[in-house]
Amino acid sequence: MKISLASLLLLMLCCLHRAQKLGSNEVENDDDLAETQRQRTDGGHELTLQSSTLDELRELRDMVLEQRTELRQLMSRVTATDSLVEALQEENEAQAIDLGAVQLGLITVQQWLIANMRHEEDLQKMQEGQNVALRELQNVNTVRQVAFSASLLATGGGNTNNNKFTPLVFKNIFTNTGNHYNTITGYFTAPVRGVYYFRYTGRIYNSSVYLGMTLVKNESPMVYAGDGPTTSGDYEDMVTNGAVLQLNAGDLVSVQSIGNVWDDAYHRTTFSGFLLFAL
Repeated sequence: MKISLASLLLLMLCCLHRAQKLGSNEVENDDDLAETQRQRTDGGHELTLQSSTLDELRELRDMVLEQRTELRQLMSRVTATDSLVEALQEENEAQAIDLGAVQLGLITVQQWLIANMRHEEDLQKMQEGQNVALRELQNVNTVRQVAFSASLLATGGGNTNNNKFTPLVFKNIFTNTGNHYNTITGYFTAPVRGVYYFRYTGRIYNSSVYLGMTLVKNESPMVYAGDGPTTSGDYEDMVTNGAVLQLNAGDLVSVQSIGNVWDDAYHRTTFSGFLLFAL
């Protein structure tokens, strides 16, 4: 009986010890479970954070890839633009060379035109000189044909009286080649510089006054002829003279008289002249 009680007590002690141990184990197990749950919770947060970070990294990677693609496209465009710029530069250089060649050609053409214009001007001057020479030659040929001859009265007869030396106007024209003798003023005008021959005649008829006649170059008397009054035994007379004169173009030559000078249908009072040669 004592053994049974002892055994029972021992058994109860063992059970109690086991129970305490189990209780301790349960407490430890509960703490472990709580720690495990806490670790699981923290791990979940960590997993969630890791997943979010991975998503962000994936988005960043995609952005980098997209930007890389855009960068490649941009580089391609830049390369194409550079090629286009180089092509344009080469084209501009070629055009500049062509433009330089065209400008050089234009300069050459301008120089050629200027030379031709100068040559044309020279030809025009030569032509003008030739025309002047031709006109001068024609004038020389024309003025070589200079001659005139005229008598004092065109019709009727009678004396022309002058109290002083006065130019006579010879109105009856025999010839006036070149029209250099003026039938209004009585002056001959030399057309060219040259040597001329002039001659005049005058008749005094039944006059109680003398007759004097002179050949005048411009305002200078050159040669003179005259006679005294007529008489019953010598009622008429003739005077005459002539000279070779060197004249300049525009010089004037006339015959002037003083006293009575007669003319009639026989044309005895005359004035004549012609060009011997030009100088």
